[in-house]
Amino acid sequence: MTAGDTRPGGTPPPGLGLVLPVIVVAVFTVPLSVSGTAVSLGDIADDLGPSSLGEQWALNGFTLTFACSTLVWGSLADIMGRWRSLMAGLVTFGAGSVVSLVAGNYPVLDSARLLAGAGAGAVFSVGTAMLSSVHTGEHRTRAFALLGSVAGLSLAFGPILCGLLTEAGGWRLVYGFQLCCLAVACAGMPLIRRATAHERRRAVRIDTAGGLLFCGATTLLLGGMALGSQTGWTSLPFLLCTASGLGCYGLFARTEARAPSPLLSPRTLRDRRFISMALVVAVSSFTFTNAVAYLPVFFQGAHGSSPGASGAFLMFLTVPVLVAPLIAGRLVAGGTSADRILVWSMALMVAGLVVTGVLALQGLAWMAVPMAVVGVGFGLQAGLVDGEALARLPENEAGMGAGWINTVRLGSEAVGVSLFGSLFASFVGDTTHGSPRGFAAITIGSTALAALVGAASIALMRRDRLAPKPAHETTPPPTRDTGIL
Repeated sequence: MTAGDTRPGGTPPPGLGLVLPVIVVAVFTVPLSVSGTAVSLGDIADDLGPSSLGEQWALNGFTLTFACSTLVWGSLADIMGRWRSLMAGLVTFGAGSVVSLVAGNYPVLDSARLLAGAGAGAVFSVGTAMLSSVHTGEHRTRAFALLGSVAGLSLAFGPILCGLLTEAGGWRLVYGFQLCCLAVACAGMPLIRRATAHERRRAVRIDTAGGLLFCGATTLLLGGMALGSQTGWTSLPFLLCTASGLGCYGLFARTEARAPSPLLSPRTLRDRRFISMALVVAVSSFTFTNAVAYLPVFFQGAHGSSPGASGAFLMFLTVPVLVAPLIAGRLVAGGTSADRILVWSMALMVAGLVVTGVLALQGLAWMAVPMAVVGVGFGLQAGLVDGEALARLPENEAGMGAGWINTVRLGSEAVGVSLFGSLFASFVGDTTHGSPRGFAAITIGSTALAALVGAASIALMRRDRLAPKPAHETTPPPTRDTGIL
């Protein structure tokens, strides 16, 4: 069904036009919840008292449960129905925001952030699956392009907005604003229920054992990454957490291979194109996400920039994300191969970040253009990659696919940021000429890893082109420019 489809009576389903706005509002709120907490940590410490552990969990707790829950929510959506699952996720996210708003100590605030992250996992996995099920072809491409632009808007201007809110009314106003956004999304949910009534559910039981194993494995692995960046990559806590996490992933894989209703179908992981799309996501994590996380710190440590100035300079990287997804959507609608756009996206991210690192030796002004190139590369794949991946799967497995794509996104971000950060910490406070040199070396190393992942993605795309598309693939083939390179 597309936005232009009609029912047998000749009219579109009620609420179909509101599906995208509701999901867009919800998606806008998720990056805001991360940046809002980061920006207001100083104000939180002034109010609740300084506590490195409490502040760390206020940030990391949301990310942890977000990463653990995306795959579970995706599978639940295919079984329970996407409308019910998204509504449950929004209510959970909202409940966490309410408790954060009134929290009087760190245990309450940190618990609320864990709850909010668990609900936020539904927004990306279930929301994108819902978009994929109600839109096809050109309408799907445009919808995911707009979704990518909105996520870029939140990423680019979220820290500034949350900083202004914190200055105007304190850190609680940040959570109040998030709550208002979620209330708007929840208010629109009853209006779109009939638009999703056509979806087909999987008549299976929820894979409880798989869910517990996956959440446990993800918690151990992400916890190990955090420990490794602090205690060293050969420390006993890091090795124990990593080994235990990998062991749980092994048990998870074994359980899923035998489960009657797995969280992640082995058939999905054998689909070359789907896996190639997941690898595109990983490339963006090792390039764009690393740059967002550590460029401001580099600006301050190596060049003496103020926090405000470093945040403003970062907009060379983030502002292009507002426009590039819409350009990608127009190109695909005009017949340009999605594969070609994704390949250029990866090339721009890798090449742009390498040049950014090299030109760090020359000064900040030299870094502006290559930073913008990285932002354009990220924007070209934002939204497009999710739509292409989900178009590959049957409609009743779209939730599972969306959950896996977002799990790869969050997992690769955690790995990339942790590895990059542990090396970055060795020179972050150094303002000598060696600091830019060290930053350049680490940046080039990070992009070398991204280039290897990108090469694997391109190889899978090429191999998939030789095989026929599955029967459920509804995206019309491009009319021209079908080559990858």
